[in-house]
Amino acid sequence: MSKTILLITIPVFLYSILSNFEIDQNNLLLISIVLTTILFWATNLVPGFYSSLLFLFACAAFSLSSKELIFSGFASSAFWLVFAGMLIGTAIKNVNLTHRFSKIFSNLKNVTYLNIIISITIFSALTSFVMPSSVGRVVMMVPIAIAVANSFGFKENDKGYIGILLTFIITTSMSGFAILPANIPNMILTGLSSQLYNYDILYSHYLITNFLVFTILKDIIIVVLIYNFFNDTPKIINKNKTKLKFSKNELIVIFTILLMITFWATDFIHKISPSIIAICGILFLAVPSIGIIKSKDINSINFSSLLYVATIIGLGTVVAHNDYIKEVLSSLINLYVPSQYPILNYMKVTLVMSLTGIIATQPSIPAIFTPMAEQISNVTGFSFDQILMMQVAAYSNIFFAHQAPPLIVGLALSKIKQRHILKVLITLALLTTLFLYPLQYFWIEFLNSFL
Repeated sequence: MSKTILLITIPVFLYSILSNFEIDQNNLLLISIVLTTILFWATNLVPGFYSSLLFLFACAAFSLSSKELIFSGFASSAFWLVFAGMLIGTAIKNVNLTHRFSKIFSNLKNVTYLNIIISITIFSALTSFVMPSSVGRVVMMVPIAIAVANSFGFKENDKGYIGILLTFIITTSMSGFAILPANIPNMILTGLSSQLYNYDILYSHYLITNFLVFTILKDIIIVVLIYNFFNDTPKIINKNKTKLKFSKNELIVIFTILLMITFWATDFIHKISPSIIAICGILFLAVPSIGIIKSKDINSINFSSLLYVATIIGLGTVVAHNDYIKEVLSSLINLYVPSQYPILNYMKVTLVMSLTGIIATQPSIPAIFTPMAEQISNVTGFSFDQILMMQVAAYSNIFFAHQAPPLIVGLALSKIKQRHILKVLITLALLTTLFLYPLQYFWIEFLNSFL
């Protein structure tokens, strides 16, 4: 009963507070429903599917945006990658391939929980150089993560199980922010800077500027946090070195996955969407004569998770295309008052960009701020290139899982509750803001001294 009361009072309360400002009716309703939806997602006050349906219904019923934007998530690459990922995971399980992948980690010489998560982190960072789609990487990693956790004797609700899966999901997603083709926001940033300003961001420049702080140092912090929150003792260490021959179906699934990875890794050449590649792989595995993916596998898909992913992407798209929100952000930029300490100015500007991602989601940060980069540069005094790199610091800093589609995909596929990842993300975001932002500022200054 109390949840029902909150379900009604929260949007009414937000609407009444926002109505004190000079906002037209449509934008007032939009901002109220966006904030309500995000609050419901973050707190799990109501089931995820209900929050998602509430947002879609309210936006469509009150014409708060175009239907193309509201339902854009259903046509997005991430949505279809999640769909395909669920079926890829099923295919891997159907042919019992998971135990083979898990041997990479279960054959560690000195098996401790810390060594396990360090190995996972290194493995995840390396895959970011090979596979350009963070969502695609997460899709491939989750079945492996489950097998690794099981190989060490961890069951679904064990701390060790949750920690291993979160290490795979978080590091697979976040390591790629410092590698240019590895995440969607990176590509939006480089695409818009080239399109709007004829300014090409070089792969090497991007990597050198961001990799030390936002991959190496951040991954170290992630390992420390996961170990602190989820440290557990491996219960079963299976080092059976008996080599079993691959079955025909195992070889088919391996061939399909390797082919998909090859196409994902070379998308800069052929320009085929990661989701198209994934769907082609699913269609091949579902061919009746092969039959690795069956009708029952389609029927077992968790549509609630798919709805969740589609709605998050739709919400970010609606916010990013809202003129009123853009005007508010532009006005806030013009109110900027610099301090006498450049490092504080860097932190303030970057933090404002980062906090925008809580409402607009991470891929929307470069979509919103890159067109405003020259204005921000003129107002703050930072160079145009520094403003672009500040966006990297901003969209790599994630407070809540709903901000980043790869994290939502990982949670959906692994069935890990948001509360587990929330304490890692919030702690990581605070440490990033207080320590990594200043370190990044000094690192950029150090690099600039050689240019």
